[in-house]
Amino acid sequence: MTIAEPPAPERTQSTSILPPIGVWWPMLERPLQREILENPRAPLRRVIVRRILELCELDRPVPLGAMRLTENERAYLAGWTHTVDWD
Repeated sequence: MTIAEPPAPERTQSTSILPPIGVWWPMLERPLQREILENPRAPLRRVIVRRILELCELDRPVPLGAMRLTENERAYLAGWTHTVDWD
């Protein structure tokens, strides 16, 4: 019997790229929020990553590789959508 190895991290480089979701999500424009909520596991478009960095006033280059939300970030969104009226 062997012990399964822990899953690989969902993203490594972007941990230092994106600020905490609780900072930028409330400021992100509704159309961009909706796009993310349509498929939270999908890679974030570069324009969305750039907007997140702008909202947080960070002068960092947008990474070339695909960036995805982590499991904790997706959990944040799941809780957030239950508390917000989308009508």
